[in-house]
Amino acid sequence: MIKKGGNHDILKLTDYLNCEGNLNTTILANLEKYGLEKDFQNVWFHIENNNICAVIMRYFNHLYLYSMDCKCDMEELVSFISFTGSDIISGKRELLKEIAPYFKEMKLEHSNLMVHEGTYETEYSDEAEKARLDDCHEMACLIYGIPEFARFYNSLQEIERGIRRRMELGLSRFYVRRAEGVIVSQAYTTVESNNYATIGGVVTRPEYRNKGMASSVVLAITRDILKNNKSPNLLYSNPHAGRLYEKLGFKKVCDFSMLISNEYLSA
Repeated sequence: MIKKGGNHDILKLTDYLNCEGNLNTTILANLEKYGLEKDFQNVWFHIENNNICAVIMRYFNHLYLYSMDCKCDMEELVSFISFTGSDIISGKRELLKEIAPYFKEMKLEHSNLMVHEGTYETEYSDEAEKARLDDCHEMACLIYGIPEFARFYNSLQEIERGIRRRMELGLSRFYVRRAEGVIVSQAYTTVESNNYATIGGVVTRPEYRNKGMASSVVLAITRDILKNNKSPNLLYSNPHAGRLYEKLGFKKVCDFSMLISNEYLSA
């Protein structure tokens, strides 16, 4: 049975999601920020034998799925997901691989979740620094120059507005590394909950790669997150990036996947 959740369910929902909190950073952050009475956000429980076996969150056109053991009534789950008409579906790889055959018009893309379990004393480079508001355009240009990131946006201006808004409101942390006054590498938190923070947007200019630039910004932002008693996590799909993050103290904890509609594949 699939049941819609309300604000009275948030405590029960949070307890379930915190079983793998780093994996559920986005769902937890959205719950903390918006609750369950917004038009753009809904949550449903997939219940069997009076126990939660899966959580489904719709946030605009993105659907987030979570199941602790991935043992669900797949027929019922797929039928419900089809009804939402979402363009992006994300969650554990084990679960996404089960439902992928029913969504022929979407492509399954894999990544891996890593978590850092160090302390804020972790060694880092002081050459990385917090970004400023006047860095927004330059940072947006770096993001827009990476097809893997740019496909989810309509324009460079949209990215710049998003960065500026999150920086002004203090919703995300932005770190950059400069060379001769130009930003050559950057990283920021894509989402933060009370206890977790996801690092993303790690981009380095091609001519400055393999020179420790990405390491310095990732370590700086990781240290900042740990200093605030939050758990840093990140996703990677590139094996080279995975080896880099492992050297920085991150450990792989889960296989992750996204089902993405053709709208984004052709971008």
